[in-house]
Amino acid sequence: MGLRWIWMNRSSLPVSVNTMKKWFESDDKVLQCTLPFQRHSGMWSPILKSNLVWSMLADSYIPPIVLLKDKRGSDAKGKDVFGYQVLEGQQRLITTLIPFLNDEWTLHGSVEPVEVDGFTYDIAGKKYSELEEELQDIIKNYRFTVQAIENYTMEEAEKLYFNINSGVALSAMQKGKAKLGNELMEFVNTLLSGKFFTQAINITEKQALKEDDLLMLMQGMALLDQRHEHREFKNISAASMLSYAKNIRNSYNEEKQQMLMEVIDYLDSAFENKNKFLRKNNTPIVIVIAKIALENGVKPELFRAFVNDFSNSLYPAYEEASGSGNIKIVNVNQRLKVMFIAMCNYFGWNIDEIGKPFESEDAWTWESITSENSEDDADTSSSDEDSPIMGSFMNEPTEDADDTGVDGSGEEDESEAEENSGISAESE
Repeated sequence: MGLRWIWMNRSSLPVSVNTMKKWFESDDKVLQCTLPFQRHSGMWSPILKSNLVWSMLADSYIPPIVLLKDKRGSDAKGKDVFGYQVLEGQQRLITTLIPFLNDEWTLHGSVEPVEVDGFTYDIAGKKYSELEEELQDIIKNYRFTVQAIENYTMEEAEKLYFNINSGVALSAMQKGKAKLGNELMEFVNTLLSGKFFTQAINITEKQALKEDDLLMLMQGMALLDQRHEHREFKNISAASMLSYAKNIRNSYNEEKQQMLMEVIDYLDSAFENKNKFLRKNNTPIVIVIAKIALENGVKPELFRAFVNDFSNSLYPAYEEASGSGNIKIVNVNQRLKVMFIAMCNYFGWNIDEIGKPFESEDAWTWESITSENSEDDADTSSSDEDSPIMGSFMNEPTEDADDTGVDGSGEEDESEAEENSGISAESE
């Protein structure tokens, strides 16, 4: 085996993104991506895909693309004809850039403006065709460092692939995608590609790189399971959501998927632009409350009006449950309770006639959430994740504290220490 590596040749390939796009879309499939040992193609979120485009425009470092090169024969003039397989670069090229050049997806709303040749461009929320012409030219003519491997065996190619990816650190939520499995992961990515998660939620760049949009969605899914299946959680930390992802891998059936899709579609219709309230602390709560609003025939625009009214009002019980220990289930449920009662009051509903967000024998009254002493039930005994400053749950986001991954036992999950700091080898 060792001697074979001597004969496996590597060379640079000077080709643009547009050229590789033409190869991939050609009838004779000059470029393919069908290696059986690669990870499923649907791993990158809209945030990571958008970050790649930003990095190209900003001329930041991006790792090489690696292709396997094979001779297919000769043309009419006797010149060698080659075909290529993507070994490393599937996410960047096949599932991100080629669809982007075809206007199949929109840059995420959290993408920062980019400076090119002394000019600053706002690219958030745009498709490829909506970018300035000079930016389009940079993207389609961009040349990755492309390495072409020849004279290889498939065993050597597989070993090289896993060697390239073995040192890639995944964030907790990227690990969560793997635990969801391919089918459920594809479904989740579809939900994350809508307007609510790409344009409306209010997250920081650091949170975006950790794929906290996925965390917020999974927290919402978990809280819906708490409501409809009485599933119990100690907290909704990233570590807890990793366990949840593993548990639902083969049990999140079509009926549950349909329910969740209807809720997210509803939120897509309600929120088309960034909303100051839709922070990490609040978004999972909004998902559950949206389900209740949908059940009761509230139009999306009226639900948005309620959320805006709620965010501008003062609810001491909600603020207290948004502070230290905000991911503990007692505090999560406190926020659910406050927002639910506030919605019932806003629309003039009889609380006793509306399906509640969770089971509880405590009082569900307007007085219970407006009293100065109503926050006494909240648990503030520990500082878990993203604890906002008191009185700031409705404000613009600041850089939140890292999720400590407390699992309810007081021990920190070591997996939470691993973060993806940006575009690195892509773990395909």
